[in-house]
Amino acid sequence: MPRNPGTPSWIRPLILVLLLSAIGCTGGKADPARTAGAQTPSLPIDTQPATEAVETAAALSSLSPDLPFVRIKSAALGTYLYEADQQVKLGPSESFDIWSQWVLEDFQGSKRIRNRGSSNYMSIEHLRPYVEMIPIEDVWMSPRWTVKNDPADGSVILQNVWHNWEVLYTDSAGDTVKYGRAPDPKTAKWILEDAGGGSLPTSTATPMIGLPTPSVPAGTRGALVPWIEYEAEDGITNGEILGPDRTFGTIASESSGRRAVRLDATGEYVQFKSSQVANSIVVRYVIPDTPTGIGMSASLSLYVNGVFRRKLELTSHFAWSYGGEEYSYNTPSVGGAHHFYDEARALTGEIPANAAVRLQKDEGDSAEYYVIDLADLELVGPALEMPPGSLSITDCGAAPDDGADDGPAIQQCVDQARTQKKSVWIPAGTFESTSVPINVDEVAIRGAGMWHSNLHGFYARFNCVGNNCRYSDFAILGETVTRVDSSPENGFNGGGGTGSSLENIWVEHTKVGYWVGPGTTNGLVILGSRFRNLFADGVNFCNGTSNSVVENSHFRYTGDDALASWSPLSSEGVNTNNVFRYNTVQIPWRANCFALYGGADNKIEDNLCLDVVTYPGILVAQDFQSHPFSGSTGIQRNSLVRAGGPMFRQEHGALKIQAKQGAIAGVLFKDIHIDSATYSGIEIQGTYEIRGIIFENIQIDGPGTWGIFIRSDVAGEVSFTNVIVTDPDKEGLLNNAPRLDFSITKGVGNSGW
Repeated sequence: MPRNPGTPSWIRPLILVLLLSAIGCTGGKADPARTAGAQTPSLPIDTQPATEAVETAAALSSLSPDLPFVRIKSAALGTYLYEADQQVKLGPSESFDIWSQWVLEDFQGSKRIRNRGSSNYMSIEHLRPYVEMIPIEDVWMSPRWTVKNDPADGSVILQNVWHNWEVLYTDSAGDTVKYGRAPDPKTAKWILEDAGGGSLPTSTATPMIGLPTPSVPAGTRGALVPWIEYEAEDGITNGEILGPDRTFGTIASESSGRRAVRLDATGEYVQFKSSQVANSIVVRYVIPDTPTGIGMSASLSLYVNGVFRRKLELTSHFAWSYGGEEYSYNTPSVGGAHHFYDEARALTGEIPANAAVRLQKDEGDSAEYYVIDLADLELVGPALEMPPGSLSITDCGAAPDDGADDGPAIQQCVDQARTQKKSVWIPAGTFESTSVPINVDEVAIRGAGMWHSNLHGFYARFNCVGNNCRYSDFAILGETVTRVDSSPENGFNGGGGTGSSLENIWVEHTKVGYWVGPGTTNGLVILGSRFRNLFADGVNFCNGTSNSVVENSHFRYTGDDALASWSPLSSEGVNTNNVFRYNTVQIPWRANCFALYGGADNKIEDNLCLDVVTYPGILVAQDFQSHPFSGSTGIQRNSLVRAGGPMFRQEHGALKIQAKQGAIAGVLFKDIHIDSATYSGIEIQGTYEIRGIIFENIQIDGPGTWGIFIRSDVAGEVSFTNVIVTDPDKEGLLNNAPRLDFSITKGVGNSGW
């Protein structure tokens, strides 16, 4: 469910970060704030020589006679914007000549507003009490604006891209111009008047970009992954088998298949037989927390065919949250423990096919107990070689495995590579980023493989501040230990512009894997990636993300929606033509496997969702102040296994449609298998009308309550064709909706309800 991933990515004083987090920008319950890409100017803002400004303005006027010069008039006051003292002010246009004339430049899907007299740009870069007029750099988000037309009266709203909850508005006090949340919508309306040159600018439409052809064979549900997963309870053990149990707050309820194995005495083990050759292992486990919540470290012994292979290093530092289903405090005294699990990964040397692989508590393995949920065995290839035309981060001063901060060196390398038209290479090893995030524009960053090249630390994160931010073949290993929505602790931040991609990326121990926005995103492609053990979303397409895809990727234990497309009203555009396809989501410990919040023509197709702890498997909701659903929304060929759960004092169905803040129309649910839902298989809820909702070819097996549950607040109509319910714990259908307000159209092939 939507949350905003943080304050600006460039480091600012702490008090400013706290101020920005307080004002937020989303409608979620605990919304992580959007990232920005602004930077402090290299020169003080008051140092531009007046003669230089005059010369620049003269050049602008003489060399660009066809530029669309405009005056910007307040619809409320009738006065005009002009520049004086490097500020935006209001006054009568006749007195200011070219200083009240502006050029609205198209730039990366938004506008930059440039003064004809000074050639400075309108900006909120330093968050001063006034709107600045300053020189800028292309990577900044603060001088970018969205022009939103109001066809009713011909006015426009000027919304900042960096702080997209803030608009330009006036008050009644003289020449004051403000930015923020307008107290009266009328004060945020502006009229663009022709001041000579070309035609008046309009809102920039998002060009359509074709989605790539799927890389997974048709008929597949879920990701094709290179590892084999072994459930502990299916192996040989002398420990205690936990579960099955779906009671929130139990370890079993957060386990794959809702079962696991507990080892609490020396010599206890779990053992399974490898079905193919491997050389790596991932173990999903629980060990106890400490009374302070900081977590403990302990080893666990790995044996192959009865021979000790190595100690696996485990920690509870990133696990154990408190406060019950709604919160994730890191304070044990609060009570309500949950979010118990973490994972350890290691290269092991060769594990032959048909080998006996044993995880055992030996002397020296000091945790009071170990709960083993599963293990993944994978054959990892050798480290990739540095491609030609690359600049290695070691050439810029970064050094692997020494514990020193490499962040500034990596940023230097990214900047040099952009200038030199090269890619950036992250060689094998672990590089620390402990002081600054890394800002990317028009650069490809490649590694030796997600098992070989690691970026680790609290600032192990990349901010896309332009276009063509391309990442591949490395891992981000963060240091997030609790959810702080004002902190942008996300592996990847910012709009992707155009041409951006993630491929073969591993993100773990951050808040969000990729929070997409603010800024325009068109054609973002995420392929073959892994998002593990996060405190919020896996990937959230936000802020007008369009024509983008997440495909053949694996998500396990996300602390919010694993995959969400959220189209907030405050964004620069409407989320359009996005698709989540051929992905596997396991055990989201808070929120959904997949969610759509408004937008046009978005799709969820060919996915596998397993073991949702607290929410639906798929949620389609008019919520979080999102744009209406429009076009054709398609939810097709998905499987939901043990989905649905308790949250906010409700028992959520495995597949849910919720018209909470507005009507929903035009959604097709087709070819969906719902197996062993915790509560109802399908749930329909909402105080607004739903229309044109089609359920076709839906198989609901063994739901924990009803096959179909229609709540009493629902109005509108829904059609069901070939919807089959088998073995419900209660009944096939519970319809509490008023008969005069809601109708069901039954096609052929329905049964069990």
